[in-house]
Amino acid sequence: MSEAENSPQAKRRRFRPYPKYKNSGLEWLGEIPIVWNLIKLKRFVQFLGGDTPSKDNLEYWQGDIPWVSPMDMKSRIISDTVDKITEEAVAESATKVIGPGAVLIVVRSGILNHSIPVALSGTEVALNQDLKALIVDRSAIPEYLAYFIAGMQSTLLFAWRKEGATVESLELELIASTVIPLPAIKQQRIIVGFLDGETTKIDALVAKIHEAIGRLKEYRSALISAAVTGKIDVRREDSKNPIELKS
Repeated sequence: MSEAENSPQAKRRRFRPYPKYKNSGLEWLGEIPIVWNLIKLKRFVQFLGGDTPSKDNLEYWQGDIPWVSPMDMKSRIISDTVDKITEEAVAESATKVIGPGAVLIVVRSGILNHSIPVALSGTEVALNQDLKALIVDRSAIPEYLAYFIAGMQSTLLFAWRKEGATVESLELELIASTVIPLPAIKQQRIIVGFLDGETTKIDALVAKIHEAIGRLKEYRSALISAAVTGKIDVRREDSKNPIELKS
């Protein structure tokens, strides 16, 4: 691809707007495509919570059911966790087994100061009490909802934060009452497919940048070490009065 084709202007031309829009009536959302619906989350989402089985019963923690806590919410799809519990632990506590395809969000954690961790369950999992699982009905696909939450973090953090709480937390009723734009299922799948492709490209670029930063840091450290241990002569050879290094 040429430099011109990769320019910001070219990318804006490639991402066309929809033909017609309508006012959503929500200041934070603005206009949405005219054929999209506005619907509260509680109209198409079931909310499930979690719990921590007794830590005193060590047998509870020797199972193979992934038990998701905020520290596990570091990837887009959760299929494995640090801790795993047994079926007995599930039966004798308030946690539940949640199937694959649920949208998982952290609702109580210091990380809510700046972001809302969101992921999809890639297998059957159980949750601790600091998370909620959002189970969508047939009018939505979980990937679309997960992308919506990820993309609207700053707005949702402000709208969902529980006032007066001593620990950063989100209020379930505020979450459930949130109105979101919801296109038809076919359009949701198109949007998710597009975002999967574009975010994969962006993640690859980010990885390359981190690799380059790592190499530059290694070079910086090696350069400092070589200079301060006399491995390289850094006196200014182009100067009439070169810097003298003391022995």
